[in-house]
Amino acid sequence: MAPPRTASSEGVVLIPAICKDSTTGYKNVTFHRSSKQFEAKVRAGGKSVFLGSFDTAEEAATAYARSEYGRADAAKLLQPRAAPIADGLDAIRQAEREGLTLATSSGSSSGYKGVSFCPKEQGRKKYKLQATVEGKMSTVQFGL
Repeated sequence: MAPPRTASSEGVVLIPAICKDSTTGYKNVTFHRSSKQFEAKVRAGGKSVFLGSFDTAEEAATAYARSEYGRADAAKLLQPRAAPIADGLDAIRQAEREGLTLATSSGSSSGYKGVSFCPKEQGRKKYKLQATVEGKMSTVQFGL
């Protein structure tokens, strides 16, 4: 995930897209070919909330960033992350040695994309990795 950018005139944080296949690069911003406009909209309480149509992706991303939803996302992105525990630090170093980049995620309980923290799990395996492999969802539980 790309780092958040700011709209310098207002100091709002433009939230990068979560999905790799985003054509705009911004969360909750889509391009409509028929109108040739960028739209900002969110889902809240099971309903779609339209934030407006704009000429550029940056204008739509700024509208999202100004909204209560965007401000909440920005607050999550800008929260300091806890320092990794010793075992976690070893895992980060191992990933670096292998030339891997760990994808961070503000929407994940672990701070990493595809990895969730499950504190109620019994034993040491309190983390769960979910990924699509050859078209099938695979889950692995592990502990640090």
